[in-house]
Amino acid sequence: MINVYLLKRKDSKYWQMRWTDPESGREKRESTKTNLKRDAERVQRATEKELNEGTYYKIVKTEWPAFRERYETEVVPGMAKSTAKMISITFNHVEKYINPQSLKQLNGNSLSKLVKKLRERGLKEVSIKDYLAHLHSALNWAKSVSLVNVVPEFPKLKRVRSEKAMKGRPITLEEFERMLDAVPKVIKMTGSSKEDKARVVESWKFYLRGLWFSGLRLAESLELYWDREDKLSLDFSGKYPMLRIRAEAEKGNKDRLLPIVPEFAEFLQQVPKEERFGPVFNPLSGFGDRNKPIAMTISKKVAKIGKKANVKVSDDKFASAHDLRRSFGERWAQLIMPQQLMQLMRHESMETTLRFYVGRNAEKAAEAIYQAFEARNINSSFNNPENEPKAETEQSHNP
Repeated sequence: MINVYLLKRKDSKYWQMRWTDPESGREKRESTKTNLKRDAERVQRATEKELNEGTYYKIVKTEWPAFRERYETEVVPGMAKSTAKMISITFNHVEKYINPQSLKQLNGNSLSKLVKKLRERGLKEVSIKDYLAHLHSALNWAKSVSLVNVVPEFPKLKRVRSEKAMKGRPITLEEFERMLDAVPKVIKMTGSSKEDKARVVESWKFYLRGLWFSGLRLAESLELYWDREDKLSLDFSGKYPMLRIRAEAEKGNKDRLLPIVPEFAEFLQQVPKEERFGPVFNPLSGFGDRNKPIAMTISKKVAKIGKKANVKVSDDKFASAHDLRRSFGERWAQLIMPQQLMQLMRHESMETTLRFYVGRNAEKAAEAIYQAFEARNINSSFNNPENEPKAETEQSHNP
């Protein structure tokens, strides 16, 4: 039982409360903000009740700029670059549409206003949800270091689940082959020899095949190296080839060693050993080493290849690099358990794997069930039932 007492010092304008903190054993004092004893007693009783019920807290006034500076210097440096960028965008939205002077101004009302403004800007519900999630995590941290007493209740976006679907779709093998055929029509060079043109075109075909066989995200693929320990790298030292993902290059922000599929391993092993250095994928621009395409340029080029091949993945979108990743995910979703697929896709949560790949297509699932013996070229003996030992015919026994 915590007892709160009143006292009034001669040099003080207001009545004060005092009590002993049961955790620290130290005496706590706080002003009642009134010089009338009757009002002070009312505050005293309310405070005593809250202390004993565990609902009491002292209002903390933390300025927004101070909070942002601490979070961006103490917490964000340990996150992936893409996450750090999202947090910066989130905080910019907060400053633009709420303009809080202190953290206590971030409440249910102001957050609802933020959601409204982001919708008016045309942002999709899934994007708004991501921004709110980053802000929620930041405020949870603020509470953990006593910058705020409570984290406000965040708006619930009911439309997120129905809207959050693939922006594209997995493409078929025939569509992928059309994309390969379209490469020379998109990757054009002028004033170069046939050998140079062929080398540049082949570098793009090699890149597309790599995305098809690996399921890598575009950013991951451009960070994949044969021989660097500080980057996303390949590891052929064990029984099976593996993918070594460094924390700073990975969406989950963790060092991980993950398996790669046999078809990708075989694809990589076709590269002569003397050429296995530097980046694994290096789609060339054709204008010298100083003008190698950046990620944004590569993304646009792949999308142009998808458009030239007339591979439509939605009403207003042609196949992109990420649709090759989706194709990889759907192929392997028919062959392995969800936990294994989660590792192959490098998803941070099982929910993502289940939502986008497992059970997404009933027709594909039915096809997999009826054609399971083929195993999609993963096991040659399973693909050729004639190679399997035939079971002996059970003789009927008549009494």
